[in-house]
Amino acid sequence: MRCPECEHENTEGAWLCINCGSKLPRPEDDAPEIKMADQPQAPDAQQEDPSRFAPQISENLRRLRDRTEREREQKRSTQRIGTPSGVILGLPLTVWALVAFIFVIFVYVLSALQ
Repeated sequence: MRCPECEHENTEGAWLCINCGSKLPRPEDDAPEIKMADQPQAPDAQQEDPSRFAPQISENLRRLRDRTEREREQKRSTQRIGTPSGVILGLPLTVWALVAFIFVIFVYVLSALQ
């Protein structure tokens, strides 16, 4: 399906253009409106297929949803139980404690040299 705004080729069934975000024309938008009084009543209207009312999702959105779910699963599986939650600037608190200890020793050695 080609976007009328930017001429980008989108997947069939998409509602919005993946390139510019404009609304794509839908086949049901072109159909003339039919009044309820003009429609013939089906005798078995209660036995209609409910899946026809299910929303259609474009292929791009389905792939994005699947990739996001996979990334969440990977993140959950790589998290270790009992890891400290304290992280400063991307480094755990134990690394910062070691850096502080080395700094104190360095300052002590410099002061002893004077």
